[in-house]
Amino acid sequence: MIKFFRQIRQNFIMENKTSKYLKYAIGEIVLVVIGILIALQINNWNEVKKSDNQLKLLLNNLVEAINQDIDYLQNSAILHEFRSNSLMYLVKMSDNNFEFNSRFDPISKYENSPFWDGAYPDTLNLNFINRTYYFSGINDNTVINKNVLDELKSTGLFSAINNESLKKAINSYYSFVDRHFILEDWNENLTDSWREFLRDNYGVLTMEVYSIGDPISFVKQNDPVQTRMYEMIGPARFRSINASKAILLAQDVINEIKGEIK
Repeated sequence: MIKFFRQIRQNFIMENKTSKYLKYAIGEIVLVVIGILIALQINNWNEVKKSDNQLKLLLNNLVEAINQDIDYLQNSAILHEFRSNSLMYLVKMSDNNFEFNSRFDPISKYENSPFWDGAYPDTLNLNFINRTYYFSGINDNTVINKNVLDELKSTGLFSAINNESLKKAINSYYSFVDRHFILEDWNENLTDSWREFLRDNYGVLTMEVYSIGDPISFVKQNDPVQTRMYEMIGPARFRSINASKAILLAQDVINEIKGEIK
């Protein structure tokens, strides 16, 4: 009988040890799992922080790139405003019967224009006419930098932007400049064609127009010249207006980015 009770006692002790071991093992597993979860969370925090820092860096770089775009766009807007208004002036001086429709309404002159100081003349001004010829043959060479945008998209960080207003502003700006300044620079082709037209048909170089004795008579006596000038007025006006619109869209992006970074 005593032996029987000793066996029961020993079994009970073994069961208690086994239970303790199980509890200890389960506790160890729980601690390991908690440790793994904490490590994963810390790693996720670090990755999010790293991603946020990279996004912030690229957004700052995007501001710099767009500011450079704005410089080009301002030059384009000012040059083509002068080209449109000055060619219109020259055509009017050459043919009082020449009529323009509403598509050729003058554009407001830029105050900081380097092409002409003060208001444009409304009477005969040979200096203004010569400058009209000269700058009619110059390209604006607008360059839109899309490198930062491409990096944002290739790294997946553009999708990580939670500010929908910012994403919309970026898309609106680059969609607009794609259509009017990147996909096909028809303006450059038009300017090149104009220079070649004067050179090949009349021996006139736009960089040396001061050699033309009477620029008004030159236009009056050559209807094709007058027609080509008329054809250049609309595109120049269109280019200037679109450059001004692009600048506003670019400034919207910069303002959105500054608000996001804060």
